[in-house]
Formats: sequence, structure tokens, C-alpha cells
Amino acid sequence: MATSRRPWTVLPHDPIAKLESNLWLVDGALPHMAMRRRMAIVRLEDGRLIVHSAMCLDDASMAEVDAWGSVAFILVPNGWHRIDAHPWHARYPNAKVICPEAARKRVEQVVPVHGHIDELPATASFRAERLDGLRAGEAVLHVRHEDRTSVVFCDAIMNNPPGKGFGGLVMTLMGSVGGPKVTPLMRLVGVRSKAAYAQHLRRVAEIDGLARLVPGHGTVLDGMAATNGILKAAAGLE
Repeated sequence: MATSRRPWTVLPHDPIAKLESNLWLVDGALPHMAMRRRMAIVRLEDGRLIVHSAMCLDDASMAEVDAWGSVAFILVPNGWHRIDAHPWHARYPNAKVICPEAARKRVEQVVPVHGHIDELPATASFRAERLDGLRAGEAVLHVRHEDRTSVVFCDAIMNNPPGKGFGGLVMTLMGSVGGPKVTPLMRLVGVRSKAAYAQHLRRVAEIDGLARLVPGHGTVLDGMAATNGILKAAAGLE
């Protein structure tokens, strides 16, 4: 992804998907790539918002976000998902930019970093858990609503459908489709210990009330498919 400090640049994106009263998602395009990306926004009990893998949205969508809560944290999940971190921080200068400690050097090329994953708030409805065995220190987000828990990943698990055209062919040849899975590229550059990561994924699959797997790229899985998807990703590491 680009390392320049981009202005607010809106690429094609879907309407906001309001999955829970405290979890919204937006899917949209990546520049010059067939793969699509996903932003998640978590609303804490006090109305503060945590923006995970920020994506610039159109004016109407941003008005909805502003009406929903106050942007307090811009969470850059790894060193590659930084493309819109700068314009979001420029728009919300009082928000704290958070990233994994291992990704700080790359993220600071485009935006100041104010803290790391452990400094995010932990509440009855939200916590961020660093995933074992990953070089980049990426975290999984646990978002609780009533008796349901959604787990939000970024690149650590993908679930991309087959793509179209040349870009889709490249994704297929790279092994980035046909998930849910830890992609070959992620295993090569992102995973330090396959055994530790697989073990951690299996723990995530045992979360009480697990209702949804939200990957950073690809189809969201609900219900038992979420559990099975996490276990499939773990099995692919072994």
C-alpha cells in the first residue's frame, strides 16, 4: 500500500452494515487491487468509537458515523493497513492512533502513533487480544452484544471468494481465495510460529457465544460457520 500521506480519498464502498448496536462494518475497494477490504467500527458503552482498519467514506456515511458516537481510537491493525490512517486522524485529531508495537515503525511513516494494542480499553462488551505466533502483533477484537460475540480479524484470517479478471487470477494463484484460511502469503511473512497461532485460533473458536467471524477481507461467517471457519484456519497451519 502507499506510504504517502493521502488526503481524504473516497473509493467505491458499500453502505454501512449495522450488524449489532455496537458493531458496524463497511466493505470497499482497495486502490489498484482486486481484493476488497473491510472497516469495523465498535461503539463502547460510553459512546466512544474504535475504528479498525480505517476507510474513507462518503459524506452521508460519515454523517452516520458522527451521529453514532465520538471517534476516540483509530486502530491500525498491522503495518499494511495504514493507507487511510492519516486522513482519519486529520479529520479526528483528538483520536488516539493505536497499532501493534511491531508495526509502529511502518505506521509512523504516515501518521503519529499514540499507543499500542494493550492500551485500548477493555469493557464488558469489548476487548482486543494480541494473537500468539504472529510477527506483526495483530490482534483479534472481541465484540460482545447480549449473548453473542463477534470476533474481528484483519489479515490473520481471510475468506476471499474467487475474483474476476486478471486481478482475480492473481489472487487465485497466490492462494488468497478459497477461505476461511491463513493465506500462504500470511504464513510466509506474518506467522512466526504456526503451532502457537493454531493453538490460539482454537481457543478463539471456543469462546462462549461465538456468533460471527469477521475477516478483514472476504465473506463474514455467522453461527456455526464462524466456529468451523476458525478451526479450518487453524487446521491449515498444522
